[in-house]
Amino acid sequence: MKSNKKKSKSSNKNVILTVLVVLVLILGISIYFLNNYVVSSQTKSQNANNATSNAQVGIEKGDLAPDFTLKDVNGKTVTLSKLRGKKVILNFWATTCPYCKIEMPELNKFYENNKNDVVLLAIDIGEDKSTVENYLSGKGYSFNVLLDSDAKVAMDYKVQFIPMSFFIDKDGIIRAISNGAMTYDEVDEYFKTISQ
Repeated sequence: MKSNKKKSKSSNKNVILTVLVVLVLILGISIYFLNNYVVSSQTKSQNANNATSNAQVGIEKGDLAPDFTLKDVNGKTVTLSKLRGKKVILNFWATTCPYCKIEMPELNKFYENNKNDVVLLAIDIGEDKSTVENYLSGKGYSFNVLLDSDAKVAMDYKVQFIPMSFFIDKDGIIRAISNGAMTYDEVDEYFKTISQ
């Protein structure tokens, strides 16, 4: 009898010991994987931050887009750097540009379909407010039109031909550049470069 009780107690101790060892192993493995996940997430986040902080200001793909402040046709001030965290399309144009006239309805259609996901800034180069307002009258464009009356921003971006567009990601990095008028599908393709 005593021998059976001893065996039973010994067997119970072995089961308890085995369960404890398994639990400790599970806990150790969980901590290991959780720690690796946290470290991996932090590394990815640091790499993304370093990519932005290491980017130099410039007008090439991979550069930090030059900052600027301009007024829109309604007199509201817009600063590019204050749009961080949003995807931005800068489109340089002028009322006298025939290709811009072809492109603008396409840009507007794209913007209408994606306005919750992108900020479209159409920057008129070198013209006064009344000229731009007269041109826009009745066209129903819903994107924001900025006035670069002295063409300083266009010079900073080295715009030589219009229309010219820069696709800027949420970190302010230029991911694509388009020279010439774009169709809706082309705008959509370029937009994919800042939507990843």
